[in-house]
Amino acid sequence: MNALVTLKNPAQNYYEETAVEDIGNRACFSYTDKQGVQCEICIYDDGICMFRQTNEYLIELHLLGQPYAKITSAEGIIRIDVKVLDFSINSDILIMIYLIDDEERIIEIKYY
Repeated sequence: MNALVTLKNPAQNYYEETAVEDIGNRACFSYTDKQGVQCEICIYDDGICMFRQTNEYLIELHLLGQPYAKITSAEGIIRIDVKVLDFSINSDILIMIYLIDDEERIIEIKYY
């Protein structure tokens, strides 16, 4: 199974699309994004978690329960509250819409 992972931030005109091949487990999978950064996405019945690890920092996005984003670097840890607006899974398409600092962001995963 393959997936197409799309990250969007309409306010910043940001759009990134990454094709992920040979997903063994669609509930939790890893991939390398367009910048060569290792990412992991875990999907649950009530939300998702996403991790993005570089040499300088780790970004954790927890979009379930009490949603938050956390950035960990050598300088310290920043935690930001996140508001989930919508989460839907329809067959082979997952869409998560959330706000960080009043900016809408979207994660979309299409399996094929």
